[in-house]
Amino acid sequence: MDGLRREPRERLAEVRLTRLGIPLLCLVLAGCGMEKDKGIFMAAGSYGDLAVVYSEDGLEPLARDFESRLSDLTTFVIKPEPRFNTDVYPASRWELARGYKNAVFLVHIGQGGDAEKAVRGLLSAEAWDQLSTGQGGMVQRNDPWSTYQLLVVVASRDRNSLSSLLRQNMDRIRDTIENSNRERIQRRNRYDGLETRLMNVYWERFGFYLEIPGTYRQNQLDTGVHPGIELMQNSPSRGITVTWEAVDDPVGALEDPDFLIGMRRAIGVRLHDEELAEGSLMWDEGGLPGVGGKKLTGSWTSTSFAGGGPFWCYFIADPAGKRVFCIDLLVYAPGMDKMGFFRRLEAVAATFALERPQP
Repeated sequence: MDGLRREPRERLAEVRLTRLGIPLLCLVLAGCGMEKDKGIFMAAGSYGDLAVVYSEDGLEPLARDFESRLSDLTTFVIKPEPRFNTDVYPASRWELARGYKNAVFLVHIGQGGDAEKAVRGLLSAEAWDQLSTGQGGMVQRNDPWSTYQLLVVVASRDRNSLSSLLRQNMDRIRDTIENSNRERIQRRNRYDGLETRLMNVYWERFGFYLEIPGTYRQNQLDTGVHPGIELMQNSPSRGITVTWEAVDDPVGALEDPDFLIGMRRAIGVRLHDEELAEGSLMWDEGGLPGVGGKKLTGSWTSTSFAGGGPFWCYFIADPAGKRVFCIDLLVYAPGMDKMGFFRRLEAVAATFALERPQP
């Protein structure tokens, strides 16, 4: 659990509006730093939990289709897992969405009902007026009922336009939720406390910045030819390993898959006591969110015990330092779903930087 769900309290939140063909506009801004979180009740559940609410009975088929398309599958070793754990609710049960980390409301404007009324009460008059004109649009509202929540409203006065909005913006809605998940996890980590001592040591000795949650400990430190550090959290075992290798052309090295796989294979030998399942390796050009580079996923098998699991690995060029970094995320959680663990690990990895952020 990430916190207890209680009655909401009034607060400002960030609202963004998207209309077809119109850039994302910031309508209302509010701080969401650690000070703002103190004393505010926190939403319960997982960042993979999602409630989809439709504002009238005729929208149920649209809502069901939207839910099935939004939550794509990720395979961890051999087991596919949905991106989100989704429940779909009619307007009469909209209040159940208040207990979820993420909620999407599909609203046919002008038809009335409790769900439409609830959404309208959360948005500014300006946002509602813009949603009500033309083909409608999408609004993002942070912390609608409790902290660490996201509400996305997709609305139109025309049911066909609403259907088109969902089809054309499926990837955008998915990315909006995941980007917000990442930001909220980072925000919660800062609120709970970071391991600033290790963060300072790594910056001063090795020249990289990483926000390390206080629940992690340094498990290994290797200062050899290819230096690296391993951070661990137990119950179940989750690891973040950062290693780097000196190269003359870091940017060019990112285009050499054999070199990159060799780096990841070396981590297994030196730090993890493992072998890679070569047939499981897959590349993702998207890299680390907000940072870039290349992403490699696959599975590993331990050479020291009978077990294995999945990994996500990111390669990042450091042209100024003539290095290539490898950030490896690893989970060993037999019989448990992995998506939630990797979502949190990736949120930590996404704070990686080669320039120290200014306070």
